[in-house]
Formats: sequence, structure tokens, C-alpha cells
Amino acid sequence: MDEESAKGLQRWLKKAFRRLSKLDKPKDLEKEIQQLIDEGEERGLISEDEGDMIQGIFSFRDTVAREIMVPRTDTLAAPLDTPIESIIRLIVESGHSRIPIYQDSIDNIVGILHAKDLLQYWGKDSIELRETLRPPYFIPESKKISDVLRDLRHRKSHMAIVIDEYGGTAGVLTLEDIIEEIIGDIMDEYDSEENWLMEQEDGSILVDARLDIEELEDYLDVEFPEGKFESIGGFVISRLGRVPGVNEKIQFQGLEMVVEAADSRKIERIRIRRLQSPVLESLPDEGSAS
Repeated sequence: MDEESAKGLQRWLKKAFRRLSKLDKPKDLEKEIQQLIDEGEERGLISEDEGDMIQGIFSFRDTVAREIMVPRTDTLAAPLDTPIESIIRLIVESGHSRIPIYQDSIDNIVGILHAKDLLQYWGKDSIELRETLRPPYFIPESKKISDVLRDLRHRKSHMAIVIDEYGGTAGVLTLEDIIEEIIGDIMDEYDSEENWLMEQEDGSILVDARLDIEELEDYLDVEFPEGKFESIGGFVISRLGRVPGVNEKIQFQGLEMVVEAADSRKIERIRIRRLQSPVLESLPDEGSAS
């Protein structure tokens, strides 16, 4: 960044904090933040990605665990009596380095297995899975992620188990989830955007049902209605009023969405294709000879 650009950014930041310090109402604050970010982007002082990051930092203080946790239905966990060989296979296949371990039910998580902790047991004839576990860190759904982040850093831990009001497991929250909330999605060695949205040879696209609805809007250049959903899977469920079965379909704004994979609780994959517009028959020119 050259000297003039740096001065411009400094003036923009001073202006931003001066304007924000005068606001009390959360709605006014949110509106002002967005306006300041838009101004900064228009003047070339910040990039679009930097604008998203700034917005994430400001909204970070009000976000609670329930909003960004990996829900119970998507949580990868294993029972305490799982053989070590199977645990190792699970780690390799999933790419997860931390696995919650439960006894009898996922509502009774007894510890967290760290993949690297298995190395110290390498070569031993028999390993008790319980010996390898670290104590779980439990938090309520309503705990602010700013507090969770502080606690995780203090505990030198990367995962929290989110508990619902009845004491059952609601989901898990990782350090990566919190950082993603602030600065956007992080692509690690096991994450691949191609796995979430894949173009097919027949012109359709195969998407993970968890794909953010806004990302799909940008990709397809369509606008979905607002509702109590954030993913394309949530949108399909909201249109049908239930979890659909495999091969069930809906149509929306010239798109056909077919459920490719699902179980009784959730949709996993959806195939989306554009419906062909009816071909109009060409009419002869009025001046053509009969």
C-alpha cells in the first residue's frame, strides 16, 4: 500500500470509529457498519474480503454458540468401545484430528480423542481407548463465542461440546468455527469447495445440502426468498414442510432441485438443473413467398 492509500485508510478508520462511538442501538450500529464498509470498498480503501472480515469482527461479540456450532446430526463421534483400528480408520477417512468419544449415547460424551495422542501408544499390544482421551469442555448453547474463544485459548483446547437446556449434546464448536465466523471460511487440507458445489457433465450441479444459500444465489444468479433457513437444504425443507426422500423434487425460478441423498433427519445432497424454456416455433417472414 502506498503512502497516499495508507493515509486514506487511516482517515477512513478514524471516521468509522468516530461515527460508531455515537450510536447506541444495535440496529443503528449494524446499519452504520455496513454503510462504512460500502464506502471503504467504493473508495478502494478496503477490499471486499476485508470488508467481510471487518463486519465479522463487529458482529462477533453478539454471536452465541448455537448459531455457529456443528449440529448434533452432523457431529462426527465414536462410542467408547470402538476398536483403536476403527478409530484410526475414522480419522484417516474423515480428516478430523479430534473425535468426541461417548459412552452409550452421544448425550454422554466422556472425552475427546486427539489423533496425535495415539502416537505415544504406537507399538503397544493393547490400548484402552479411555486412556487416550482428554477431558471434554462443555458449554451452554447461549454462551457467547467471544467467551468461548477466550476459554479455549486459556485451556489450550480446540473443541467445545455444546449442551442443550436438558443436558443433552446439541453439537460441537471448534476454534476453527469461531475463526471462520470472524474472517470467513478457512480452507484446510481436508476442505474442498469443489465438494460442496460440483458441475456435472450433463450441465447440472451437485451441491452439498449445507451450502450457504447466498453462495448459491451468486453462483446461479437467482434470488431466494428470505426465511428461517441458511442453507439450500433448509430452503428445500421449508418449501415442502418436511424432510424429503431421495428423488423428490421441487421447482423454483426455472430451477429443478432433486434430492440425491437424504435420511429421515436431513438432506445431504441436491442436484440442481435449469429447466429448458419452451422453444418457440419460428414464424415465416410476412414478406416471404408462399
